[in-house]
Amino acid sequence: MATPLPRSTKFALGMTYVGLWVERVAKACWPLFSLILCIMGTLLLGAPDLWSIEAIWLSFSAAACLCLWCIWYIWARFYWPSLGQARARLDQSLPGRPLAALQDVQAVGRDDPESAALWEAHLAQMHLQAAAAKAMWPDVQVAPQDPYSLRYMALLIFVIGVMFGTSYALNGAPRASEGVVMPGPSWEVWMQPPAYANRPTLYLNGVIGQRLSVPQDSMIMVRLYGDDSKHIVDETVSGRVENLPSAANQNHQFLVTQSGGLAILGPDEARWDLDMIADLSPKAEVVGEIERESDGTFDLTFAASDDFGVTSGRAWVRLKLAEVDRRHGLAAAPASQQDIELSLPLTISGDRSNFTEILTENLSKHVWAHLPVSFVLEVEDLRGQTGLSASLEIELPARRFFDPLAKALTEQRRDLLWSESNRRRVAQILRAILQQPEQVFRDFEDGIILKKIIAQIEEGTTREDLEASAELLWLLALEVEDGDLDQAAKKLARAQDKLAEAIKNGATREEIARLMEELRQAQWEYFKEFAERNPPEEQPERLPDPDDSTVSEDQLQEMMDRLQQLMEEGRMAEAQELLEEINRLMQNLQTSQSQSGGEGQDGQDGGQQQMENLADSLRQQQGLSDQTFREFQNPGQGQNGDAGEGTESSQDDGSLAERQKQLQRELDLQRGNFPGAGTEPGQEARRALDEAGRAMERAAEDLETGNLPGALDNQSEAIDALREGMRSLGETLAEQQPQGQGATPNDQRLEGESKDRATRDPLGRDSGGNGQLGAGEQMVPQEELRLRSQELMDEIRRRSGALDRSEEERGYLQRLLDRF
Repeated sequence: MATPLPRSTKFALGMTYVGLWVERVAKACWPLFSLILCIMGTLLLGAPDLWSIEAIWLSFSAAACLCLWCIWYIWARFYWPSLGQARARLDQSLPGRPLAALQDVQAVGRDDPESAALWEAHLAQMHLQAAAAKAMWPDVQVAPQDPYSLRYMALLIFVIGVMFGTSYALNGAPRASEGVVMPGPSWEVWMQPPAYANRPTLYLNGVIGQRLSVPQDSMIMVRLYGDDSKHIVDETVSGRVENLPSAANQNHQFLVTQSGGLAILGPDEARWDLDMIADLSPKAEVVGEIERESDGTFDLTFAASDDFGVTSGRAWVRLKLAEVDRRHGLAAAPASQQDIELSLPLTISGDRSNFTEILTENLSKHVWAHLPVSFVLEVEDLRGQTGLSASLEIELPARRFFDPLAKALTEQRRDLLWSESNRRRVAQILRAILQQPEQVFRDFEDGIILKKIIAQIEEGTTREDLEASAELLWLLALEVEDGDLDQAAKKLARAQDKLAEAIKNGATREEIARLMEELRQAQWEYFKEFAERNPPEEQPERLPDPDDSTVSEDQLQEMMDRLQQLMEEGRMAEAQELLEEINRLMQNLQTSQSQSGGEGQDGQDGGQQQMENLADSLRQQQGLSDQTFREFQNPGQGQNGDAGEGTESSQDDGSLAERQKQLQRELDLQRGNFPGAGTEPGQEARRALDEAGRAMERAAEDLETGNLPGALDNQSEAIDALREGMRSLGETLAEQQPQGQGATPNDQRLEGESKDRATRDPLGRDSGGNGQLGAGEQMVPQEELRLRSQELMDEIRRRSGALDRSEEERGYLQRLLDRF
């Protein structure tokens, strides 16, 4: 006798049986359900109302055929589920098939008490397992039967019909007959604001009787329907008094130019009160004072505003002729000159209804330079209205010249452009300048150029000829003011005089900063030219002052820094005294002569000294590269730290960019004293050092902009170029040594002497007894350096693959692998 099932098992069995019904119906009836949903969605959308009668009959026939096919599909696929199938499915989900076990009957051993007890224990265990049965969910996956997802398409059509359709087509309402016009409004009114107002068009039929605020120049459009319309448009917002349209017109258009009323008179009359929002004129004003740079470029800060936005702007510069000092070349009647028109910059991404911008221009070459003028700003809005700022009366900002000759040339250029009647006078004054050219011109070629300009002025007949001559005078004045870079000593004296003149005349801070930088550049070029024109043993080792106290170049640099600090603080009297002291030092500069043909310090000659200097530069560059890499790994740290082994303590101060520039300047000084001129190794050494200098310059620029990865790459190039230069210099010195003699004293060793590892650098090269690389030392030792290089490459590869390191560091290591 079968054991009865628990109540929970019976419930699970019943639900499984229901699930079988759902599964069989879904798999057999999904085409019919899909067809029904598609038909209902189509009817909800009202699509048959748009079809012809033939299309409707064709669709009905197709739907009937599909319905018959769906019925056949159900008859072919549907199988009546049984309770036994449900029991078997539920039993398969349970371990040990407890449902089947509960239906079993003991076949043998019924009379044996022990066997009967064992059977009862088995049934009890199966009973417990059956009680834990859960209903099986139906398997309604019909994707294999519907590979094109037709059921989802039908469901989508039905959902769209429910959301956007109507039940009008389902309730049997009759369709509208063709040719019958549904009743609608007998008139319509729209109000379209101007485009610059950024407002939408308003349908006035929906706001009848309301008071509206409308922008000026809004378009009102009225349309009357019906040939026999009895409506009349009455309005007082356009301000029209003449050429009024006929009342019989069905379309009316007019602009809102004043506040007033709008009414449609007739059977369905309506009224509106319109308040016009006037479009205000734009405004502009100068903010603060004009700031002028040392090269003549000026910055004018201005503010502009408008209720709907500024579209364009101009700055007008007009000459105030009444305030011009009409003397000398300006006494003649001026030639006709148009006012200067400058386009004002507008904000690109900001709000143009209220913004502040800066106008940057350079009018140094204009004939009105340094003459009284007036600045007037003009801005325009989208409607075409303009607004003017208050007049700003100043002298036209332009570049100032401090060299007397350059001043004279620019003044005659201005007189030449001021009036054509000054042609002869300008030519005479320029010829007077050429009376003693050796006392006026520092460069003989400048005098020749001036002669050609004078001839061109005297031969010119048109305004274009005068403008061409004036352009040549401007270029010559710039050449005289800036000077010839090859004449370093003269340029240094000129820079000192110009700076002293600027301090005395109360020049602006920008001009003093420019002249201070020019003085620094002139001093550096002076030392560079001095080094190139004198042998290494004849270069000065100190700068004596008038009291014979020694002053080094570093101390001179400190004096220059002190001078700049005093000028920035406005202590011009102290700055003038310090500048005079620097001038005395430079005037009393004497060259310290060493004994010709003698040995240098520690027995090293000039070539060996060059090798040591290059080795020192290499160590400093390596230290800077290490410091840059540490700064790259830990941003904000290490700027003032130790620059690495071999870096001078005097260079620990200052930023990395400043130290890089200083190292580049030292390399430029060394480059001018290289031996081996005319030989292939000597030329290779110079090319390598040129490349090192360019790499250092790029590294300094990258350090200033914060591009540490680019600085590391350029520093690596500089290190490679320095090594190549040392190799080529070693070959040059080796060629100059007699046979059997070492290239340098550092390489002369006793036979059998072993190289101490303490004197080797990390790459296994001998650094000599005093830490300097020997010129004759083989720069690439065979076995030891190969192993060391392999270890370094392996370490770099290991670190580049470490995911815990930053992306920037791994990118830098990968570039090292790609390079080497």
